[in-house]
Amino acid sequence: MKDTLTYILLTFLIVATVQAQDSRPTVAILDFEGQGISVQEVQTLTERMRSEIGATNAVRLIERKAIESIMAEQGLAQSGCVSDECAAEVGQLLGVQFMVSGTIGKLGDSFTIDVKMFSVETGATERSVNATHEGDISGLLTEMQILAWEIVGLQPPQRLKLKRGGDQDKPTVAILDFEGRGISLMEAQTLTDRFTTAMSNTDRVQMVERGVMSEVLEEQGMTGAECSSQECAAEVGAMLGVEFMVNGAIGKLGEAYTIDIKMFSVATGAAENMQSVTYEGKVEGMIIEIEILAWTILGLDAPKDLIKKRRKYSGGGDVADSGGGVSWTVIGGVGLAAVAAYFLTQPAAASALPEPPTLPE
Repeated sequence: MKDTLTYILLTFLIVATVQAQDSRPTVAILDFEGQGISVQEVQTLTERMRSEIGATNAVRLIERKAIESIMAEQGLAQSGCVSDECAAEVGQLLGVQFMVSGTIGKLGDSFTIDVKMFSVETGATERSVNATHEGDISGLLTEMQILAWEIVGLQPPQRLKLKRGGDQDKPTVAILDFEGRGISLMEAQTLTDRFTTAMSNTDRVQMVERGVMSEVLEEQGMTGAECSSQECAAEVGAMLGVEFMVNGAIGKLGEAYTIDIKMFSVATGAAENMQSVTYEGKVEGMIIEIEILAWTILGLDAPKDLIKKRRKYSGGGDVADSGGGVSWTVIGGVGLAAVAAYFLTQPAAASALPEPPTLPE
């Protein structure tokens, strides 16, 4: 018995120590008030915000059951606690620093969401955010997730912004600056930018902006040129929440230029498609080659105008012989066929992670 009591006391001591070391602000979320939508719909949407706020890892979130227990003791239901005074009283009983409350309404064909975070101690509003959504009510799930990040002072992840834009069916892709070998860093970055623009123009993928990529790399204390390994690229891709990463190298060997590009899955690390090009000719022709690669790496046929421009720089032939022009090597086999089928079935329609600001104590 004595040993059991000792164990329990030690357990409580360890838990208390961990909590004391956690400096994140404590937050509780009341069920939002519904205006024109059902109680069940409001509860579902509020729960989605709870889950997403927990995923931000910026605050210590009080569980719904703890809130319900406190309110039951006070003879209240969450749906009846809509005033700031009631919310502040519940917050004091819970011992939290901040409370989050809000309303979800329907006006015509539009839905509105208004969210507020306020200090339990002072009653002052610390932050408020809102959103308007037109369309099916299911779209509010994404809006609640985005607002969950914004209410704690963070930029929502790229994946959520893509969903809000209605492009969730398009695969997400991020491109690291290609490594330069025998060419300048500026030339390599210029060709990477052209590749990125051309891939965006295919309208089959959603691209992560260069600025977002740079911010993530800066957080890791490196530049795109330093992140040349697949392991580094996969790590960055996971942080960005994208499905595919593209990296590569551009070199110069004598009078020839080489381009080697690989697209791989962030989840599995498996190469979806790899392509290599050796080009001899005017340096301007490299721009055309990089644009064509942006299409072929996705398993797509390059536009006819690009093929015509290639002929201009390579001397008139589709594929020139060893006397000059372009030599293609495509690697991938089944992987290329799979990625081609994936992108061709997509519709033909055409930042990021800052440190959370310190909330007032």
